[in-house]
Amino acid sequence: MSAAKYHQPYRLTYFHLLPLTYMHVRTFSLTVPAARDTVFNYLADIENLPRWAAGFCERLDLSCGRWRGLTTQGDLFLEMESDVQTGVIDLHAGDELQRVRLLPLRVLGLPGGGTLVNCVFYQTPDQSTAVYQRQCNLLSGELGRLAGRFGGGELHEPVAFPQRAEVGAN
Repeated sequence: MSAAKYHQPYRLTYFHLLPLTYMHVRTFSLTVPAARDTVFNYLADIENLPRWAAGFCERLDLSCGRWRGLTTQGDLFLEMESDVQTGVIDLHAGDELQRVRLLPLRVLGLPGGGTLVNCVFYQTPDQSTAVYQRQCNLLSGELGRLAGRFGGGELHEPVAFPQRAEVGAN
């Protein structure tokens, strides 16, 4: 008796049903002449957000144990997750029901001294290209303010490219 090949049935998942969309992704890189731990600790403290990103977040309040910010996108809940060993800082912003936006920051020490701050900025599916471009310009200015905080630095030309992505696959 010969063994028949066993085939797994194809299963449709939620993500297979979502349309593929084109969105923009822009990577910003900033080098500053400060120690990695100093830069990381400053950025990982959510209370410093209005100091270096005042164009995005005017002020913060602690409401029912959660941070709420008055931002250019309205009143949003803000949450920060960080890991000092890996240099990962993830800023989440959204309304009360869900996290709408992720701003991942990566803080790395450079071999010759100084620190590299990397930031990836995604266009959300419901965001027009014009609004996305304005927010990219705002983020570029905020990173410039951050460089000033650490005695100067260099904002490297952002790398921009359209990205085909599954909506909601993150």
